Amino acid sequence: MSKLWIMLGENEAAGWDALRKDYQDKKIEIIHLDARVWAIVEAEEPPSGYEGLSSSEPADGMYIDPNGSPLYLAGGKVVPSGRSVIEALGGEALAILESTGDVEATLQRLGRIF
Repeated sequence: MSKLWIMLGENEAAGWDALRKDYQDKKIEIIHLDARVWAIVEAEEPPSGYEGLSSSEPADGMYIDPNGSPLYLAGGKVVPSGRSVIEALGGEALAILESTGDVEATLQRLGRIF
């Protein structure tokens, strides 16, 4: 069963070009990307073999690509909204949301915007 992984590495890492080629060759599924900063990919096992890149489970939060498009993740799954992320984070996050009244401000305060 496929899971979501975040690929991270330095901007100059050779692995970015290899990852992009594997995506074009349909060997890996990139579902959200901030080119040469991070990529959210879908794979059964943690992707490896990409020079200078590491893979791990992504943190819950909002991932914004360079076009300003958000992807919301909670519990290793894509969720429909920032509010869904906050609900998954629980008590502290909900209390901050209650005080700010703003989902993005809450995620920002929690350090959950990437």
